[in-house]
Amino acid sequence: MSDNEQTEPVMDGATDATNHEKLQGLIEQVDHDHAGEGAGAMADHLRDRMDETGVEDEAAGDAED
Repeated sequence: MSDNEQTEPVMDGATDATNHEKLQGLIEQVDHDHAGEGAGAMADHLRDRMDETGVEDEAAGDAED
């Protein structure tokens, strides 16, 4: 077993994904893992995951539906 800490997504193709795609993936993961904790807690978890993985926030005008 390795002592290395995971610092980026490891799903197949994740390293080829754009920042937007990585952010969408993190949002889906946090929503799945922490949905019952409320919006504030989910936002905290998302910010933590973004810091851990180096995914950058997007400007409000950059968001897509």
